Amino acid sequence: MKINASDADVRIAVATPEALADAQRFYDDCGYGGAAIVPEDTVVIARHARGIIAIVRLCHEGGLLCLRGMQVHPEYRRQGIGTQLLRTLERAIGERSCYCLPYSHLVEFYAQAGFAVLAADELPELLQERLAHNRRRGLDVIAMRR
Repeated sequence: MKINASDADVRIAVATPEALADAQRFYDDCGYGGAAIVPEDTVVIARHARGIIAIVRLCHEGGLLCLRGMQVHPEYRRQGIGTQLLRTLERAIGERSCYCLPYSHLVEFYAQAGFAVLAADELPELLQERLAHNRRRGLDVIAMRR
């Protein structure tokens, strides 16, 4: 199904507490291997007629603000939905520093929201460990900060 982020049937919003269980199921269905959603997370979801089609969240971890878990259902990728999710989170981030550990092929995508590549040793220790763990799992990820 070809849609785009401006499609009137695509709704992007911060998830309500009642929607968090559905958001977690979406993560599970996508095979996302990151930490589970907690109520303190700011979760942004995109919905279409089928239900949730994309998700991303902001997490507070060890005193850090982290963008985590951008997932877009394969049928809806490359249609601007991830960009709209990112723009919604930009407002939530504001002027604060925020980290993410995206796949390396997404550098330009995150750069559009002001994220810049960091060397691993520029990361706080918590994120250095997560980056190393993800790389040991064979994931081609990098460090970025806004």
